[in-house]
Amino acid sequence: MARRERVQSLYVLFTLAVLIAGCNRPAPPPPPNEHVEQPAMDDEAIERLRSLGYLGTSGLPKKGAGRGAVILDRDRMAPGPTLVVFSGSCEAQLLSPEGQVVRSWMDQSCHRWDHAELLPDGGVAVVGARLDEDRAEDPIRTGRYLMRLTSGGKVIWRLEINAHHDVSITPDGKLLTLVMKRRRVPEIDPVNDIADDELTLVSMDGAILESVSLYDILAAATPPYAFQKAGAHDAGRSHLLDPFHSNAIRSASVPAMAARHPIYGPGTVIVTSRHQDDLFVIDWTARKLLWHWGRGIVSGPHDASMLRDGHVLVFDNGLARGASRVLELDPLDPAALRQFAPGGSKFFDRVMGSCQRLPNGNTLIVHSEGGSAVELSPEGAPVWTYEGTLATPEGYRVKIIRMRRVPS
Repeated sequence: MARRERVQSLYVLFTLAVLIAGCNRPAPPPPPNEHVEQPAMDDEAIERLRSLGYLGTSGLPKKGAGRGAVILDRDRMAPGPTLVVFSGSCEAQLLSPEGQVVRSWMDQSCHRWDHAELLPDGGVAVVGARLDEDRAEDPIRTGRYLMRLTSGGKVIWRLEINAHHDVSITPDGKLLTLVMKRRRVPEIDPVNDIADDELTLVSMDGAILESVSLYDILAAATPPYAFQKAGAHDAGRSHLLDPFHSNAIRSASVPAMAARHPIYGPGTVIVTSRHQDDLFVIDWTARKLLWHWGRGIVSGPHDASMLRDGHVLVFDNGLARGASRVLELDPLDPAALRQFAPGGSKFFDRVMGSCQRLPNGNTLIVHSEGGSAVELSPEGAPVWTYEGTLATPEGYRVKIIRMRRVPS
């Protein structure tokens, strides 16, 4: 019986990997200047999905604890440990390829960590919150912070700002994060405040160096940026709209391609907005929107990054379709999409989800609500899989916020 259960579990993992990969087939490009059609969904239904909390389990199957890591092809998997943050926890774990905990970091006095980024010195930078925003009187005031810890887990500094969702390292060794700020913007809503996202640059010793409003950049764009009405589902409780729900900020600079287009120049960043269904490349120095893409094609996206070849990789949650996928695109020719997507079945992350292009060309995809992940070769073959080993008292597998493979 144990052998049968093991084979069935491996089959499920392998099937998920194949479905996600779609054999790595390029998606047919849409006609020029036209969007990829998505099945129509009621706007209210999409808003309900946008308002789901990260810890909620409504509608999810009770999968229970998974079996951890499975190496399917050691020679083809990208070497190095994997950093993982589980939903609802204040802990990051560095896992060996076999799934063993090599090192961990934690914080007792908090509600959850959104992301942890491994630093060159072996420590981590962490974005976290002390309180549950779904229960707080003001979702802005949840004790959010940005924190740096040593490799041994000692706190170096804690910056008490409304940092959320992401922290990443710039090419010159600084930290980028998103900071939520309440403000009134009559052009969006004359009655309720909005949660603006301030793109914030922080030094490695915890000093805020610069910050700029995402709304201000978009409002000053030429041609004018068309704001999508979103994030108002829970506004009545706190009189706060969440029009952006940005969830990732990364450097977009690719020096070898800077002559091709300004989006690859020094100081550019790429921001992912779940509620605008859009990705933005911004010139930090000029405070200028250089490029945006996504609306009508992606729905509720997460975790976009600029690759070394100048392409963009993004996790498309697919709220309007009820099916998730990962897309790779040339930002200067976005119609030529490369799709990692379901074949005969589907996976669906209503919240979260992440993706990472690895140094050897493999792609790590995290099915957050399924508490699982798969690493695919460039040809779409699964070479490593992971099922989270934690479960809630009710029998739900604990979600994975993000995973990051760390090059060895």
